Amino acid sequence: MHGQNPEIIQSASSLAIFDMTGNLPPPVPHVFESEYRWAMQEVLNRDDLASLFASHSFNGTERDRAAGAEFVSRRLTEAPDPDQIVITSSTQVALLSLILGIVGVGGRLVVDHVTYPSIGQFASFFGYEVIPLPIDAEGMEPEAFRDACRTHSPKAVYSTPTLQNPTTGIMSLERRQEIANIAREYGVTIIEDDIYSLLPTDQPPPLSAFAPEISWYVLGTTKGVAAGLKTCYVVAPSAQEAKARFWPGVRATYWMCAPANVTAVTRLIESGRIEQIISAVRDETRKRQAMVAEFLAGTGFRAKREGLHVWLPLPARVAGRRFVKELELLGTRIAPGELYAVGDAAPPNGVRFGTGKPASVDDLRMRVEQIRATYEQLMGDR
Repeated sequence: MHGQNPEIIQSASSLAIFDMTGNLPPPVPHVFESEYRWAMQEVLNRDDLASLFASHSFNGTERDRAAGAEFVSRRLTEAPDPDQIVITSSTQVALLSLILGIVGVGGRLVVDHVTYPSIGQFASFFGYEVIPLPIDAEGMEPEAFRDACRTHSPKAVYSTPTLQNPTTGIMSLERRQEIANIAREYGVTIIEDDIYSLLPTDQPPPLSAFAPEISWYVLGTTKGVAAGLKTCYVVAPSAQEAKARFWPGVRATYWMCAPANVTAVTRLIESGRIEQIISAVRDETRKRQAMVAEFLAGTGFRAKREGLHVWLPLPARVAGRRFVKELELLGTRIAPGELYAVGDAAPPNGVRFGTGKPASVDDLRMRVEQIRATYEQLMGDR
């Protein structure tokens, strides 16, 4: 047990609120700065900079798409045809474009009952319906998915089978195969968000690998490389669908990636230097999660050693919002579980926090001590 440390019990007026609601990759400047400087210098050394910026590069250049196919092949069982690759400026805008195009106004999207909050926000903005399904320790329950397909005839299913947000669950190989088979049986398009998959080293292939003909696979750099390196690769079911779905198919959002950014990422992929950054982020994440495991032992927290966030379930008598409010008095903000509930699903009672925002393990330790102190305080209240 870790008792309350007087040094961390400070008044809210004495410090600014430190926001840990996001799940960013930890900073690794000792590796990132040299590798990214090299990549940007490669961009600047081009003799055709004017042409690089002269027009939009819809779907990415041929070279960029080839690099994207190489990048996603670390997860997919086969490297896709580069013409199946669409390059966007972020995972979020890729998901929005796909949902608008595939589900559309009035259509239905099957999701976990707790999931990436933007999915529910998009629904309220753009008029599609979310069908929230129960999850277990692995994620979406297959029979619930089958029942939803029979009852609601959804256009698509959105899934994050690796490090589910916020519960950190990972679907087994068998579960992925079962979900893919159900989707194929009922003609439901799979939209797979594999954003957290670059860091874990021992995990099943993506859900999309088991039904590639009906899947849109999405893998970006913001969680495994650097949060501001906004480059995302979308793998379409076919080259024809890649062209039809994104341009000129979707004009509602500006989804294209900035030329300098994607060119730099292409150089990092081609040279293998991106692996050095991912490896450094993975090592730092493991250190942080090891520390979290020490300080939160006995609380029932859920996390993975190569995951960027922690889920802390709470008993019914300790509301997540109260936990968040009490922690803010110590200067740290985390997210209540209700933030992740979609549709009419009952919100889970718990809190989520990311481990990557603090500048160092020592900085994170102070925040986790605050979380532990708040947990013990509230658990002791009667």
